[in-house]
Amino acid sequence: MSAILAEKDLIPQSTPDAPLLPTWLSELRDEVSAHPGVNHLLLSRLRTGRYTKGDYKVFGLQHYPMVGTFTRYMELLLLRAPSSEQKLWLAKVLVDEYGEGSDGDDHAKLYLRYLNSMGLVSGEEETTPLCSAVWEFIGIHLRICSEEPFLVGLGALGPGHEWAIPKMFNQIIPGLERAGMGYEERMYFDLHTEQDIEHANWMSQALAQLGQDEEARALVRRGALLSLGARFRFWTGVERCVVARRQPHSVDAVRRGILGSRRPDREESPGNRRDLRTAIQDHWAGKSWPVPLPSDSTLIEVSQ
Repeated sequence: MSAILAEKDLIPQSTPDAPLLPTWLSELRDEVSAHPGVNHLLLSRLRTGRYTKGDYKVFGLQHYPMVGTFTRYMELLLLRAPSSEQKLWLAKVLVDEYGEGSDGDDHAKLYLRYLNSMGLVSGEEETTPLCSAVWEFIGIHLRICSEEPFLVGLGALGPGHEWAIPKMFNQIIPGLERAGMGYEERMYFDLHTEQDIEHANWMSQALAQLGQDEEARALVRRGALLSLGARFRFWTGVERCVVARRQPHSVDAVRRGILGSRRPDREESPGNRRDLRTAIQDHWAGKSWPVPLPSDSTLIEVSQ
């Protein structure tokens, strides 16, 4: 079984249960679909290249912390939803994230199954240093969902996540298959692709009701672009980690200036997953995020 889908099936569509998208949402859908964060070169390489289980393990160890924090964003936004109807939209997505439709296994557990199939050593998922882009991504979304207007948060989690993930994961699944992973091993990616298409349609109906004026629509779009800008930076960070594993001697040569201008040593990691969990708990308690975050303009400029 595979969740590789045609391009037209990866974005919100009009169905008997989901009326025709208004023009502004159709335009936003197209903008999300074309965004560099959704079409990063790493994703294209994963789709067509020959990557090993070792490469996917490097990828997965950086991606795993983000899998476990999506529900936190949703919970933060749920608390700030202005009406019961809007809370219900978010709650429907949360039910799936908590494990409905996957035999009670939440998405973090499914992802750990994937990592185990890559040869994960027990505890490695907790102690592996995480690149700065992981910390940035999570810090940006915690800020958006706790401090920005509700519609900015909805734009980040709806168009920025639920619309984007099916297309991104659809590029990853072929590479996972070539690396020898069956459906049970990569279920997180297949299931997420399928579920997020449904989530995207739920979100589209909500956004169609809320985007009644230009100010509201601008807030939704801003949230989407902030999230996708952070996603682009994340994929770039992951790509550097994979390249460092595949070509350690070349990377070292570049750093020492043998192949051109000398580059600084690899950036120091802000910490591992355990450190990240502590930072998230501290953020919940009102403390500031320990890693500097890129400006909104830097994130939005990615799309330009």
